[in-house]
Amino acid sequence: MTIEESVELLMSNLRKNGVLSGGPTNPMGLPMPSGYDGYFLEDELMIPPSKRSAKLLEAETLPKARLNDIDVNWLQVIGEGWASPLRGFMREGPLLQALHFNSLLIDTWDNNDASELNEKQTNWNDYTTRARERVSLSIPIVLPITGYTKQNIEESGKSSVTLMDKDGRVLALLHNPEIYENRKEEIVTRCFGAIDMGHPYIKHIYSGGDWLLGGEIELLQRITYNDGLDQYRLTPKEMYSEFEAKKADVVFAFQTRNPTHAGHAFLMNTGRERLQARGYKNPVLWLSPLGGWTKEDDVPLDVRVKQHVA
Repeated sequence: MTIEESVELLMSNLRKNGVLSGGPTNPMGLPMPSGYDGYFLEDELMIPPSKRSAKLLEAETLPKARLNDIDVNWLQVIGEGWASPLRGFMREGPLLQALHFNSLLIDTWDNNDASELNEKQTNWNDYTTRARERVSLSIPIVLPITGYTKQNIEESGKSSVTLMDKDGRVLALLHNPEIYENRKEEIVTRCFGAIDMGHPYIKHIYSGGDWLLGGEIELLQRITYNDGLDQYRLTPKEMYSEFEAKKADVVFAFQTRNPTHAGHAFLMNTGRERLQARGYKNPVLWLSPLGGWTKEDDVPLDVRVKQHVA
């Protein structure tokens, strides 16, 4: 190997590990998801069609946990890799990291033998397993369950749980379950700074079961809503494919829960102009309408999307 080849190999690995840019990047220089190791998390968490029938048969033999609509939204976030490097609903250790440090410790390349740190049963007596890198994650992504569901899981003797929606549709399997107390007050005060039952999400947290179910998931099928808008719900992998197809050298995002108005258009156009002034050749806008829980008097999502498309 020549000196030039050695230098190129070294620089390539430094870029891959994010040493030169603050995070992993793709060949175009676009940042990749936290913990990216060459593969998109959705490829690992989504079951391929060839294995789905066998997994559905397995699901029938397992204890069940029923998810409400918001739980299903979080399952989609996890299964598609939006919460990377999280591979399932938080165990107690990762939850407390998110609440008190707004981040997770990770060891993507197993430098400290801690690559599965956040996938293990929480052990408060383990003082030796450590990771040296932190990634931002300030939102608790947890799955509340009732005492009845807790009892069924514990008495089943199984090492996995079937996750179902409110209509009984099997969505995913959760492995190596960890059940722990739902720290409602701690979650609310750390996230919102106050307990106000007039806040809809605080009310939602307090309405949940007294226990939380953590564990890594396998998504049995892509989560869809059949509302005519699923074509716009792209996964991270699909988003990167779009960026590459458009030959973007930088991506700037604009998230809104409202129809686009003149102020929005000004910000988007100005953002592109400023990026071009910094030397970027092809800034691409990622317009992200808020498709989840919005105010009752907000413009409906389908109307907003049609306006964005137009």
